[in-house]
Amino acid sequence: MALELTATFSFVAASAGLIAFISNSRRRARRVLLKTIRAISHDYMERVIVPDGLDGKIELDYLLLTSRGLLVLDVREIGGTVFAGSTLDRWAIMDGTERFSITNPVGPSMARIVAVKRLVPDVPVHGRIVFNDNAEFRGDDLPQVVSVTDLCKQFDKAGNAAADRAIDAFYSEWLKLREAAAAA
Repeated sequence: MALELTATFSFVAASAGLIAFISNSRRRARRVLLKTIRAISHDYMERVIVPDGLDGKIELDYLLLTSRGLLVLDVREIGGTVFAGSTLDRWAIMDGTERFSITNPVGPSMARIVAVKRLVPDVPVHGRIVFNDNAEFRGDDLPQVVSVTDLCKQFDKAGNAAADRAIDAFYSEWLKLREAAAAA
């Protein structure tokens, strides 16, 4: 009986340790993402709901104001090897011994970008699907699918006068977008 209890307690302790490790890894990945968002944007909104232009609403994970325009981020807190393709309905993910699939996020991401463009047609709108830094991509080269590090490289916040003028030019549209999101 004592041996069974010891084995049970060992299993419970190991499970709790694994859960804590996974939880800490996710928190760490989220902190890195937020640090990157703050580094590349002049302002941002999280979990934004905007009209989709078809009498409905659409949720954005993040919407950033950058010197290049607006940036819609779809975040996938997934690591491991991602087998991706523009024509695949589902993408396969292998993370250690875990294997699962996700719906191809490219189409829904484009719908989010189009919804934002409808609200602010005079501002450039970009979109990225962001995976954790430990994700490795196999398959089609999809420029809109990036790691957090690649996102930082692509949208490095410029601290020059031209970038400041661009932000000033976009800011009134950004405020309109904030109002539309608040009303949705």
